[in-house]
Amino acid sequence: MNKGPNQSLQRAAGRVLPFGTLIGICSFLLLCTANGYAHGEDYIDETLVYDTLERGAVEPGYWFDIGRNDSQHFMRHNLALEYGITDHWMIDARATGIDEYHDGFHFDSSRLETRYRFFDAGTLPVDIAVSGEINSTRDEEGHQIFGIEPRLILSRDFGSLNLTLNLATEIPFNRHSRSFEARGGCEYDVTDFFHVGTELRYDTEEHAVGVVPQIWFTFPYKLTLKAGYSYDFGATHERFLRVSLVAEF
Repeated sequence: MNKGPNQSLQRAAGRVLPFGTLIGICSFLLLCTANGYAHGEDYIDETLVYDTLERGAVEPGYWFDIGRNDSQHFMRHNLALEYGITDHWMIDARATGIDEYHDGFHFDSSRLETRYRFFDAGTLPVDIAVSGEINSTRDEEGHQIFGIEPRLILSRDFGSLNLTLNLATEIPFNRHSRSFEARGGCEYDVTDFFHVGTELRYDTEEHAVGVVPQIWFTFPYKLTLKAGYSYDFGATHERFLRVSLVAEF
């Protein structure tokens, strides 16, 4: 839900690769070649993967952001907890606080998400899952905007490479404008220990285009350390460094 919006840069990005073309390329790639194995960890920003936690598994996580937008510097602290209800169904809760240079520390956003995948990875040419989310986020006036977000998750593994596409609609309760969001991610397992990847995102309401290159380190005992840099070609021009630590029990 990190949204930000420099319209000249956005228009330049649209001329290089139109949004519809990007979706078409991602969909085509998802349908090609043979399937490998599933990538179970969500991407570092907002792109959700197809895989879910095993039944009874618990996964706490913490990530820290440091960055700035056009108005001020900030630090964000995110706490998350995931739980596997069945092998195909899970829930995910997250709360975020933000410390801003001018405004001090305050509650920023929250979400409660549930995700269901229909088959085991590789059963279909493209792995399909659905997600539903209730969320809140703080606007520029300090008010919490509540909403729901249904999401379609498409995924495909090509051996060590994963391509994921998320298509979501943000439906706010206390404002009239809806938005459509598309998020895509690619992750490559260089080794069992070291992974590299990136995310792309687009928001129709804020006309925001963002890119998030990232690296992952997978340690024994299902401990994962991720780091990435988010750069938003939008009106607030938000950019930040994120470091995330996730453990599964």
